Amino acid sequence: MDALIKILRALLLRKVASRAEDLVRQSQGTRNGKMVLYLLARELVALGPDLAPFLIRHLVMGSARRSQGYPEYVRNLCDIRALAGHAGNDFMSEVLRKARRCQMDEVVELLTRVPPQRRIYNTEDPEKRNPVQDYIPLGVRKSLARKQNLASLEALLGEQDPSVIRNILGNPRTVEDMVVKMASLRPTSEDVLQEIAVHPRWGGRLKIRKSLVFNPYTSPRTVHAILPTLLLPDLIDAALSPTLHPNVRAAAKRFIIHRVAGMSPAEKHQFNQRSGAILKRIFLETG
Repeated sequence: MDALIKILRALLLRKVASRAEDLVRQSQGTRNGKMVLYLLARELVALGPDLAPFLIRHLVMGSARRSQGYPEYVRNLCDIRALAGHAGNDFMSEVLRKARRCQMDEVVELLTRVPPQRRIYNTEDPEKRNPVQDYIPLGVRKSLARKQNLASLEALLGEQDPSVIRNILGNPRTVEDMVVKMASLRPTSEDVLQEIAVHPRWGGRLKIRKSLVFNPYTSPRTVHAILPTLLLPDLIDAALSPTLHPNVRAAAKRFIIHRVAGMSPAEKHQFNQRSGAILKRIFLETG
């Protein structure tokens, strides 16, 4: 009987892996993150709350292994609220409970709302005054954010209203360095950083993703969707960063292990020669 159960479980997990591969393949080339999340939600509901966590974990680990198409797919999970909106909050709560029972940390961290390491209204740093936001009405700022005037755009880079940020991100005159500056701003609002993370044009840029991960004002749930998409040196930096949330640093360590485990013997040897001392620091000194 136990052998039969193991066989059935293996077949179910193989089916889940196949569905994950199909979802990633179907999404390649699309920038419509809302459609990606809608199709993912439909698949999760079809699988049910018992198998749904395995699908999410397969997607995350595929991203951690840098499998083709997976990092681009998983970054859509930055907008986990939209996914819950399609699948239903009660359903996603069931998925979270199942993930906790199965000790799927990667899934639990994506689905759990955890406050950022630092918050703009609860920090020892004095809040920066923003003359543009202080004295110009919201409607005017939204209008300025749509204009193709670089001086106006640069004056709004410290903006804290998400609706203005959306207009800036959608402005054709906006360039990557501007978005990196917004993603690196401290202190700032997690809602502003969330807008950057889910944007179809800018959320996929590596420099911007790195800026979001290393900003302690970014929601950890958002960071957990970006973390497996980073390069190995960036994961090492995240694991060592004292400013990041503890569960983000722990997740970075797990992804380092998975990334190294997927290397060939020759790659492992080269990596150990190059980064062995850093690995000892990460896993022996920091625990």
